Amino acid sequence: MEKKRLQELPAGRDGEGYITVDGRVLSAFRITKVSARVEAKKDSRQFLGERMEQNAIRGIKGAGDLSYAHASGAFVQAMKEYKNTGVYPDITIQYYAEKAATGRCEVILTGVILDSVSFGELSDDSDSLIVNDSAFTFDDFDIISNFKE
Repeated sequence: MEKKRLQELPAGRDGEGYITVDGRVLSAFRITKVSARVEAKKDSRQFLGERMEQNAIRGIKGAGDLSYAHASGAFVQAMKEYKNTGVYPDITIQYYAEKAATGRCEVILTGVILDSVSFGELSDDSDSLIVNDSAFTFDDFDIISNFKE
């Protein structure tokens, strides 16, 4: 494996969450940290007379963890609409990492469902950005651009 210098490796510094309302794509929140992954859905069986269990992959599940700041007014309104109508907003997360030496890798996650939605927080003991955390699942993903080889 070729040695890479730290300055040649990308750092993720940009991300945004979006919702679609009446066909319009609106900002939902600013991402401060995101970790998305696909997890194997396995079938495991130990057949009679065998000591070793066998495993088979039957699919994948999209999941992740998200830290975000500033739930937009449109996002809060979309959650209110869900409460009133049962129609969950169409949430998309898009983020990228970029470095001149390796290029840009941009990923989009669709069909996102957040485990918890925070509309904000007030604190009289801090002037720092308030960050909200949530686990999430997603239905699909695509790679908009990939790193150079």
